[in-house]
Amino acid sequence: MVLLGNRYGLGAGANIGELMHGSAAALTTLIDRGNAVLFRIEEGPVPWVAAFDGVCLGGIYELALACRAIVATRRSSVGFPEMLLNIFPGLGGTQRLPRRAGLVNPDDPMRGEAALTVILQGKTLGVEKALPIHMLDAVVPDGDDVERFAVRYVRETVPTLVRPTPDLSMASRVAPMVLPTIMKATQGREHPRAPFVALEVITRGVQLPLTEAIRLERDRFLEVAASSEAKAGMRFFFTQQRVTKLPPALAKVTPRPIRRVGVDGVDGYMGNAIAFLARRAGFEVVGHVPVPALAAGAPARLRQKYEPMIARGRVDAAGADAEVASVRITTELDALADCDLVVEARKEDPDAKADFYRRLARVVRPDAIVSSNSSSMGPGFLGRFFAEGGGAPAQMANLHFFSPAEHPLRALVEVIQTPETPPEVLAALHGFVRKIGKVPVLLRDGSPGFLVNAGLAEYFREAEALYREGTPLETIDTVMRERVFPMGPFEVADQAGVDVAAGMFDVLARVARPERPPLVVQLRDRGRFGVKSGGGFYEWSGGTKGAVYGELATLAAPRGTRVATADEIVERCVRALWRKAKELLDRGIVASEEEADLAFVFAIGFAMYLGGPFYYAHQRGWS
Repeated sequence: MVLLGNRYGLGAGANIGELMHGSAAALTTLIDRGNAVLFRIEEGPVPWVAAFDGVCLGGIYELALACRAIVATRRSSVGFPEMLLNIFPGLGGTQRLPRRAGLVNPDDPMRGEAALTVILQGKTLGVEKALPIHMLDAVVPDGDDVERFAVRYVRETVPTLVRPTPDLSMASRVAPMVLPTIMKATQGREHPRAPFVALEVITRGVQLPLTEAIRLERDRFLEVAASSEAKAGMRFFFTQQRVTKLPPALAKVTPRPIRRVGVDGVDGYMGNAIAFLARRAGFEVVGHVPVPALAAGAPARLRQKYEPMIARGRVDAAGADAEVASVRITTELDALADCDLVVEARKEDPDAKADFYRRLARVVRPDAIVSSNSSSMGPGFLGRFFAEGGGAPAQMANLHFFSPAEHPLRALVEVIQTPETPPEVLAALHGFVRKIGKVPVLLRDGSPGFLVNAGLAEYFREAEALYREGTPLETIDTVMRERVFPMGPFEVADQAGVDVAAGMFDVLARVARPERPPLVVQLRDRGRFGVKSGGGFYEWSGGTKGAVYGELATLAAPRGTRVATADEIVERCVRALWRKAKELLDRGIVASEEEADLAFVFAIGFAMYLGGPFYYAHQRGWS
């Protein structure tokens, strides 16, 4: 029997919606029926071969694992991405894969691929990595027909096919070795529970007969799949799929073509990262440096972005050098004249941006798309300066990246539109963001700080209020880092740049002036910009955090003596962020709760297993 898919791969895998909404009884029946079928395939007298050209992931790969052999084309990929949804394989994958690929790679137990890395890290592997560890049995030769090859394989090779038997005897010793890696991935938290439970299921199950191991997997899978963490993960999956597609209103629009991208401020931290992403994605890049004296250092900063990729073997040094050399670095604004898209990434200074847009309007093509990476000033505000120079404000939109922009965990780009933004411009920007490997969330202009930074400002205000009341700065940061975010609020300000955060509050102050200047503004005015200047809320040396700034308490005077509990810190900070997000949803700035939650996860690392501020609020009954 040859099991064939279509031009996309072997099949679509499990129905996530069925898992998300099914009752425990319904899922138990579903899994038991599925396992019965897989055992019939595996133990029956007729040998099955799974053959595909494309993807084979999740539940459909579990079906393939029950076959006697698996063959695929060179462009195919296999794996178990379930962990990215806060669940793990639940139809035999935790047991059949280790019996094929082993628990750890014997040649490279710390970094090589094997069952534990694939399942616990939610990995998808290409053929070149999957074949050596027997996740596949053979590669269809280039140009050969998949079905014809599979038929020959089942007749000529399968009758004598023997795979090496992995050594599973050390399973009980492996679990304690792997646990620290999981704790590192969860930042020391005991949640999400999926990787911890999966590790137990895998290492216990491989010591049991397969039928007993499958029952263990089913029972623990149902326990995890029914949790709020899993529901959050599956909800996140659907939202991510939705935002990576054009909205229905833009589905039939022909996007404005983008081939050449101009980046103003390419010598800066964010501009450099945006240029790197665009060049990596295959765009021609022109990098403009406003201050001529800084132009010579821009290529070296760009080259540094390639070092992690070189270390992982994703590109070689010669290839990195060639890409950097292909980026045209210039101090002449006229060099942006023939760009299809211009991204401005200057400091958060309205005067500097105003001058730039007035001058840019005189050189760019009338059909060029112009955008800003401003963290607080939208196209409605900046567009008037572009118009003063003779440009068309409708051609402007924001592409707001989050720092560090090149990092895969900072996947969000807020795309801010005005009512006048042409559909073909919006569709082009959506496509550009997707092509550079980021996730676009479309927002409407009209909120200083847009969505994430507007919520972040309220979060900062509440954290500052806790500090002024008497809770130590380190306590607030520690609690929020342990419970919700990768870093605490004051650590974030120092890392992202106190001056950047202060610029956001400057813009917000135009709408509603605060009773007293926020601490970030006071620190900025003292020249304390965070990590990059050696001091912000904390003292910093070589990227290492030191003591709290000695004069901070004086800046915050008069301070109280009341110290909040950990639960109070989390509730007040997250509630402040959620309230702002809810206001922006009610105003139509963001389209849905799900998109808002995804934005906070991808922009500032709100723990995905908590679902985002809206999901978190619903779980706690906030209204």
